[in-house]
Amino acid sequence: MSGKLKISLGILSAGMVICGLIALGMPESDSMDHTAHQAVQEIGSNTIKMKSTQNVKTASASSTVGSGSETVTANTAEEQAALQKMKLVTQNASLMLYVNEETAEIAVKDKRDGYIWFSNPADRDQDPIASPLYKSEMSAQLLVAYYNSKGQINTFNSFDDSVNKKQFKITNVDNGVKIVYQLGKISKSFPNIPQKISKQRFDEMILSKLPDQDARDSMTFKFKLDEQTQIYEVRKLKDFVAEEISAKLTEIGYTNEEAAKDNAENRVTEAAADDGPQFTIPLEYVLDGDELVARVPSKEIQYAKTYPIATLQVLKYFGAADKNKQGYMFVPDGSGALIHLNNNKKNTEAYDMPVYGPDGTFDVKERIQTNEVTRMPVFGMKQNDHAMIGIIEAGDALSSITADIGGRNDSYNTVASKFSLVSMDFYTLTSGTKTSSVPMFQTKPYAGDYTVRYGFLSGSQSDYSGMAGAYRDYLVKKYDLKKLDAKPEAPMVLEVEGAFQKQKSFLGVPYQSTESLTTFDEARTLLSTLKEKGIQQVDLRYVGWFNGGIRHTSPTSVGAVGALGGNGDFRKLVDYAKQENIGLYPDVAFQEKYKGSSDAATFLDGQNARIYEYDPVMYVKDTLKFSHYLLSPAVLGQTVDRFASKYASYDVPGISLRDLGNELHSDFAKDQSVNRQEAQQIVVEQVGKLKQQTKNVMVDGGNVYTLPSVSMIVNAPIRSSQLNITDEDIPFYQMALHGYVDLAGEPMNVQNTIDPRIPLLRALETGSNLFYQWYAADASVVKDSDYNGLYGLHDQDWLDQAVTNYQEVKSHLGAVRHQTITAHHKLADGVVETSYENGTKVIINYNNTPIQAEGHSIDGLGYWVGGE
Repeated sequence: MSGKLKISLGILSAGMVICGLIALGMPESDSMDHTAHQAVQEIGSNTIKMKSTQNVKTASASSTVGSGSETVTANTAEEQAALQKMKLVTQNASLMLYVNEETAEIAVKDKRDGYIWFSNPADRDQDPIASPLYKSEMSAQLLVAYYNSKGQINTFNSFDDSVNKKQFKITNVDNGVKIVYQLGKISKSFPNIPQKISKQRFDEMILSKLPDQDARDSMTFKFKLDEQTQIYEVRKLKDFVAEEISAKLTEIGYTNEEAAKDNAENRVTEAAADDGPQFTIPLEYVLDGDELVARVPSKEIQYAKTYPIATLQVLKYFGAADKNKQGYMFVPDGSGALIHLNNNKKNTEAYDMPVYGPDGTFDVKERIQTNEVTRMPVFGMKQNDHAMIGIIEAGDALSSITADIGGRNDSYNTVASKFSLVSMDFYTLTSGTKTSSVPMFQTKPYAGDYTVRYGFLSGSQSDYSGMAGAYRDYLVKKYDLKKLDAKPEAPMVLEVEGAFQKQKSFLGVPYQSTESLTTFDEARTLLSTLKEKGIQQVDLRYVGWFNGGIRHTSPTSVGAVGALGGNGDFRKLVDYAKQENIGLYPDVAFQEKYKGSSDAATFLDGQNARIYEYDPVMYVKDTLKFSHYLLSPAVLGQTVDRFASKYASYDVPGISLRDLGNELHSDFAKDQSVNRQEAQQIVVEQVGKLKQQTKNVMVDGGNVYTLPSVSMIVNAPIRSSQLNITDEDIPFYQMALHGYVDLAGEPMNVQNTIDPRIPLLRALETGSNLFYQWYAADASVVKDSDYNGLYGLHDQDWLDQAVTNYQEVKSHLGAVRHQTITAHHKLADGVVETSYENGTKVIINYNNTPIQAEGHSIDGLGYWVGGE
């Protein structure tokens, strides 16, 4: 059951509902399993009551064990038996790490609740669905996809291509274990077999010393004679044949030195044959407090240049949940989404989304779907009353999150990480009417580590609220985040558009005219009006204020737009904002170059990284609609320095970064190649530099690596991509960050919703600030321009709504602005509850009809706030 059972038998008690579910043989809904405070909807009276059901367990075969005051399910008999075959490697106060020395699989036992997490399903051999190939993958810890010389993808897995061949080695490391896998056909080395040898030397040094003609014929057959040069060349030999030949040569006194001499005389510098794809990949497991850290040091990865590694999937089946488990997988798609275990969506595509969105320096010819960006490198699995959270902490800019349900290829639900090692694109050659594509490979891959950190939760913490709390704790420790200051009212965030370029003509001659949407004086007037109407706390993002407007020229020079009032009026706005305690954030784009291709990043095919819009009907790149170039990360630092030196003269205590927290790209230029992970570090350093100068930094989008320097995030994700495989959206992003940084989602007046009240309810549900996007000019100004998308944002059309909404919720949002979100639950269809650390609870009713919840009446499209 997908969490919804309609019962039309009047008002039932919570206990009767649960007993009825078990009697029907149906699993309880997620809302009855993932927290100590569960919702039971009584359809007959349209009432929602809250009842503790923490000791009620799913109808599975698992037994239960005590864990403090809670009862949690234990592992199956098969899993317990699998642990007995493993060796204890190390342990600490919280965890025990085991390894199977025959299969290379590992297990982690949590001492706090006794639960065991396995790298591979313990009963995989009995899977009735999986083919032999998928059973091999279920036994593997690494899945390798690699290119051949034509750019085609092939795959290896560490079980078939290493463990089964006994080509792996296990060694102990501090607080853990290291496994080195050799994948592929690893040919043994026999240095006393010459690659080439002259006929004279072959006769004298080898044939003449063999005992009989049969031995001489057998030896001669292993070499091929070139009649013209009179040189023998060794044939391609099987390992066991080469081993026999080497032993025979040793027996007659033909040594390594003699073979090296013959090879040198015949100009042999390396092995002549291609032995096929071969890889050496190390994987370390280390216990770090109550977490497991899995690390692949890329400097120790070995592969032939002719077979570069495309992707490396690490521990795909760690914590895999079988068909008997209840729960869900958490994926960080946009704000976050849940994939219910065994949801039977077998006709949908598996989940596979890049962290921080796609790399802009991949030339995408066709774009059918635009997804929400993954802002956080984190994922999770809930199975019954246990949960696992995975955090990608190294190599995150090169990673993807993958997830799939059981019942498609095998019986297990999985969520994991995957890393891109070497990028590839095709370069098209054209001759007349003929074209051919040649693969182009990245020449400077990332040289750091690929690291995933796993944490473990149980009982009432084993849900997405617990995962968000664990991830928040991780971020606070990693970035030394500080709580926001308490204020009586939350700020209203306002974005105003300044100037833009519009094509006009004079006497038939076209030219670009700079048009005003909101002058600096009009911005001051608008702020004054908001003050008069009781909105005292305002943060203003000013877009299009310098260098020609919204699509500004390079920020290496800075000049306020004359059509808006020039430098003089801009300074008056800065002074007014300081006097009235208004946050002012002039917006600047550093990575998107709207004018000029100098210092642009490079695609793999050697072309400048030109970004175009896509045809909304055909989905192909529209080369008539140029958007921007991408700046090379290699020159980002000097661009920021030149901007900062000029921006300092305006003495603005804030800045809005349009793209530094929103997108991330590589540069494949041969002379200054920068991989995406290096680009991330460059961005982090530059945002930190701007933070030191301006004190207050606003970012758009909010990729998590900008957190150390960020005061406010706008356009924070408020939904997922609504992929077919996912089942419901959750505000994981806000749950992890609330209380440490001011958040605002998409502007309320541009959200595509059925009812204009829904954006307000979303803000209350997530504790986000109200956010509007306006301009002072008449809406007709943008008509028939490249800015048609701004139509309908005239400030007077939205002012009254904004004031009314702000006055309604300002105290509610202000009271929790500095508070963390401790829990979020779906109580029923269209009804959610958010809980804060100070005891405040907010219940939102997205339905059109009224409900009763916790003894409170909530109107349709209404809410209840209490518990402060």
